Amino acid sequence: MAAEKVTIDHEEAVDFVRKVQKRINKEAYKDFLMTLCAYRNKCKDVADVYRDVVELFADYPDLLEGFHRFLPTSEVIADLESKLQIL
Repeated sequence: MAAEKVTIDHEEAVDFVRKVQKRINKEAYKDFLMTLCAYRNKCKDVADVYRDVVELFADYPDLLEGFHRFLPTSEVIADLESKLQIL
């Protein structure tokens, strides 16, 4: 399954992170940034990031919906399918 290609400009990403910062508590925001850094540093894969963000944004469905733009669902599904094949 091929992952969707999504073009995100820098300002859009910065605006989203600012929106998150304004809406969630400081500890959750810190966890969100740590999750993004772990992904950037290849310490977490897409499925792990998605799972973490779903938990962090549990009370903020609009933020979760906005985050979908940054991690395409098809990529998450492909990641999960590959993990399930290992089991």
